[in-house]
Amino acid sequence: MYKEAKVLQPPSGWDPKVQYIDKLVWSPNVPETIRLCFDPPAAKKGSPAAAATLALQTERFLSDNVNVFGNAFPSVKEQRRNIKIKRIVDPSHPCCGAYGLYAAQTLQPKQLVLDYLGFVEYKGYDPESDYVLSFGDNDLSIDANKAGNEARFCNDFRGIGPGPNVCFLNYLDESTRRIRIGIFVQNNVKIKKGEELLVTYGKSFWSKRGIDMSNNHHSNHSQSQQEQQQPKQQKQKQKQKEQQQKPSPQGQNQNKRKGKKHS
Repeated sequence: MYKEAKVLQPPSGWDPKVQYIDKLVWSPNVPETIRLCFDPPAAKKGSPAAAATLALQTERFLSDNVNVFGNAFPSVKEQRRNIKIKRIVDPSHPCCGAYGLYAAQTLQPKQLVLDYLGFVEYKGYDPESDYVLSFGDNDLSIDANKAGNEARFCNDFRGIGPGPNVCFLNYLDESTRRIRIGIFVQNNVKIKKGEELLVTYGKSFWSKRGIDMSNNHHSNHSQSQQEQQQPKQQKQKQKQKEQQQKPSPQGQNQNKRKGKKHS
């Protein structure tokens, strides 16, 4: 556990082996200049510190690392009102016996639902972790294996629904200049209260684990999900810059789960 990690009281259904946190925890191995690009300190607009952040966040950097721009994003506390984790009891569900992430209220198209939190690592991550997301284009990743929030419960859509209704996107809060990974509702999708939030991990994620996804079915997935009670991850770089506070088109420019690291 890194020194700055503050462990909070977890919600019902939380895995007791995992630390519950409400902000990213940065590894001391992350170079200071890279961290300042993603997580600058609070600064007044027009101050020297704010100017320094803008100098680091060049147009090229933002193009490579940000999908969504805006300044009216909800706080982490407000985000938690959007969701709840629930044990899955439907025997036809491929993750029956495990947990899933569900809407606690109606969620609108393109809405930011919840940040994806964990340990921010640099040039490497735990090869045994199934909870790693690529974080931009600077060799950063977020690992929610040992610490995270409710976002780590988001399951893959295969065998559950016709397609994903949410996606992972990097977003920039223009009021703080901080970059985060968020779960966003897909374009043209409204999620009703009680519906499960589903992403796509990508077929390569499953193939690296010896699971054939050619028929869009994961019959072998049930056991592993029941053992871990959490979602998994596959790497994808994010390359497209958005000019408004909206996710990219459905099925495009979405973070996917990282597969286990291969030499």
